[in-house]
Amino acid sequence: MNAQAQRKNTAAIVTIIILILVVVLGIGLYVLFNKPAPVAPPVALPVVETPAPTPPPTPVADTPAGPKLLGVHTVITKDTLWWISDKWYKDPVLWPSIYEINKAEIQDPDRIFPGQKFDIPALTGTSANLSPEDKSLLSQGYLEAYRVYKEKGKKDAEDYKVAGNKLSATK
Repeated sequence: MNAQAQRKNTAAIVTIIILILVVVLGIGLYVLFNKPAPVAPPVALPVVETPAPTPPPTPVADTPAGPKLLGVHTVITKDTLWWISDKWYKDPVLWPSIYEINKAEIQDPDRIFPGQKFDIPALTGTSANLSPEDKSLLSQGYLEAYRVYKEKGKKDAEDYKVAGNKLSATK
């Protein structure tokens, strides 16, 4: 082989090596700069365990500081005061009595949260035949709901005021 042919072979080999290096470098740069954006870890939602079915609540003794209690209800997902009242009293319209004695825990009667624990006042009868003390508690609850709903600008706030006043008049 002559020297000129040998140079051509060497030049071809060098050219191939340079092309391979350029391709490898190009792939490396592509991978480096085209990484997928880091995926944020999923937001951890609070774990809300659905409690196992519990036996009927144990009555709580009457305390001088407040009304007699039926028990304590721990809020689970999808609970509302309306539903809790229906569960405990079989009468959902009595929910303001629960709200009234737990208003330190409840900023807005439309928003309660899993894990909250509410005292359930012992009421006699249904909304049609409550004792004067129970009517007073329920009336206060309706009037407190009226105050909160009026501040929120709810259109039906006045209905709560009417219901509270009506109960006050029937004591």
